[in-house]
Amino acid sequence: MIGTLIWKPHLGTLANSFIILAMMGWLCLLWYRYRSHYAVPRTIKLLAPKVLITILAIVALMDPAWRNSKPTNDSQKVAVLSDISTSMEVEDDAENSRSGRALNILQDIQADLKDIASVENYRFDVDILAAKDNPTAGTRNTDLGRTVVSLSENPDLSDCKAVVLITDGGDEMIRSERLPGVPIYIVGVGTESSTWDDLEISNADIPEEVELDTPFKISADIVVHSSSDKFAKKTADVAVQLEKRVAGEYQQLSALTVDPRKNSGRVEFELPAEETEGVYNYRLSVKDVDGEMTALNNTREFSVDVREKSINVLLYGNMLDWNFAMLKREFSDDATIKLTSVYRKNSGVLLIEGARQEGDQVFARGFPADEAILDLYTCIVLGSFPAEFLGSASCTALKQYVERGGNLVLLGGPKSFDQGGYYKTTLAPLIPWKESSDARGIIAGQFPVMIPPEGSGHGLSSATAAILKDVTTPVFHSLNKVGERRSGALSLMNASVGSEIVPIVVLQSYGKGQTLGVATDTLWRWSRMDGDISAAYSQFWRDSIRYLAGEIEGGRFLTVKWDRTRYRPSEQGHAEIGVVGRYTEGEVHLKGSVEHAGTTQDLSIVLKDGNDFQTKVFFPERGDYKIKLEATLAGEPLDAYERVVRVGSSISEGADLAVNHPFLENLAARSGGNYQKETDADQMIQRLKAMLMTSADPHDTPLVMEPTLFGVLPIYILLVMGILSWEWVTRRRMNIV
Repeated sequence: MIGTLIWKPHLGTLANSFIILAMMGWLCLLWYRYRSHYAVPRTIKLLAPKVLITILAIVALMDPAWRNSKPTNDSQKVAVLSDISTSMEVEDDAENSRSGRALNILQDIQADLKDIASVENYRFDVDILAAKDNPTAGTRNTDLGRTVVSLSENPDLSDCKAVVLITDGGDEMIRSERLPGVPIYIVGVGTESSTWDDLEISNADIPEEVELDTPFKISADIVVHSSSDKFAKKTADVAVQLEKRVAGEYQQLSALTVDPRKNSGRVEFELPAEETEGVYNYRLSVKDVDGEMTALNNTREFSVDVREKSINVLLYGNMLDWNFAMLKREFSDDATIKLTSVYRKNSGVLLIEGARQEGDQVFARGFPADEAILDLYTCIVLGSFPAEFLGSASCTALKQYVERGGNLVLLGGPKSFDQGGYYKTTLAPLIPWKESSDARGIIAGQFPVMIPPEGSGHGLSSATAAILKDVTTPVFHSLNKVGERRSGALSLMNASVGSEIVPIVVLQSYGKGQTLGVATDTLWRWSRMDGDISAAYSQFWRDSIRYLAGEIEGGRFLTVKWDRTRYRPSEQGHAEIGVVGRYTEGEVHLKGSVEHAGTTQDLSIVLKDGNDFQTKVFFPERGDYKIKLEATLAGEPLDAYERVVRVGSSISEGADLAVNHPFLENLAARSGGNYQKETDADQMIQRLKAMLMTSADPHDTPLVMEPTLFGVLPIYILLVMGILSWEWVTRRRMNIV
């Protein structure tokens, strides 16, 4: 027995000292008294009982106890969770399946922890199951993230000293942000793939989203694990097929044969374009091979979200100058943009090039006044030419196009804005600048670029601003001498002209649409320069078109940047929120909420710096989470943002049967536990046992005041009575009353 003797005096040190000194003084007085009447032998006989009684009294006063540190099975508890997902049924060992070996490990834990802890058994697949819960019929998926979260929420496990997971780890790594308050000990069940005879679909390259009416490709490796030459020969030619689910049943789209020993068994399929938006389900599979360990990883089901992602852009100009030509090339190289370009070959001929729209032949006669034609385009870019080339009716139609939600980009140049006569047309309110009283058209030179705070944080220009930050003195080589910004317009890029700061790239809202003014015609020069600035030109136009088309997250004044594109249960999303514009700190207020499974919770939004905020969203389980953000300025609504985050796994159960040892080791270490492979399960059990021995609560057994019938107190009383009887007999023999 492991224990130690401790003293637990009832009185303080000073009081105990006085009592002990008094007892010692009393014994000394008795000694001198007896010696005055008797010889030394008789004195000792008379004093001995009183010395023993004094010793017993002092011991009782100090109240000794025996502190026992050995735990008992009723003093602490350990929960063992066994993985019962379908992948645990794989027989990757010649003697037993994974679940069978997991049962043996469970029995070893119960035997080794006997008498020091009670072992409570649980099961888990997508969540923790109690003994009375029935597992899901059919394929049982693994959700290690949700299971870990449940450990921190389950009140039945709150008083456990430790939790043991016996699992193969599932198919995906997770970064669990919420761990239980007790250490997690993990045993990884699964043999090395070099011992298998198995065929596997691996390293699949599958797009999550594709564009409507656009063919797309998927590819994967067909990997063979062969512990014997006999099985390897059977996999020389493997049949691979791709299927699409139609009306609840899979129909074959394509098939081919591959030799996994060549080119890593890489296969590639081209899928036909889909004509309607929606989520389409597909299945990639390989034919089973005789003698194969399992067919779980022979199939990979996946879904593809088909959306109308293309952005129809009209680039309309008067002549094919450098600015127009470079912009035409930039838009044409962007796969997302479907560009229709219109420009004059000569005074009487207009050329229409690029992606043609039904009815766009009217551009051969000039800019149309038909609103239905303009609505074919998400964004319209006007070059530098006189407004008279448009005509009064076309200007009115273009103004109404923006009012209804269209997007207009006004390029700078010698015939733009005031010099093009646009302030004298119905398009004047669309120009982000007021008319200048000292307009001089366009001027050449080198004008340093300056990014205002609202430009650095805006979704349209933040990426460009980040590039320009690393460029030594970026400049514009020309600019239009524009007037002041209109009220509500945002300056995203400025230029220094002498002592004056001129807004060059300005965004403003008009009706339901937006206009972007670019008061320079030499932005294209950036693309012809060396260094980082060459990427700024493409980045600016790529982000500009996508922002105007609504492809960049955020609204007019709110920009939101998430740290990941996908989240799994138990992970936490981090969002950086920017508010465009110059506001006094604290003037803008943000509130947010997350809605899931019928419940809504408020989000904690923290101010980082200036008008930049951040928030965190925890995803405890699978499902859809609706994120809402609202910004107010002086109590009035400023902007709103909404997004649905789909949380879950995109990999079929058993798609990756190899145990990810580093991942499980990290998960156990982060919780304060330990991880071992199944072959080293004994080491984990010994570590667990040592932890239980050292963490057991001590138990003190009083040696004098034990109130039990068979404790020490009755013996102590009998001992005192025996000493008193001995003294009485001694005094009688000595004829002392």
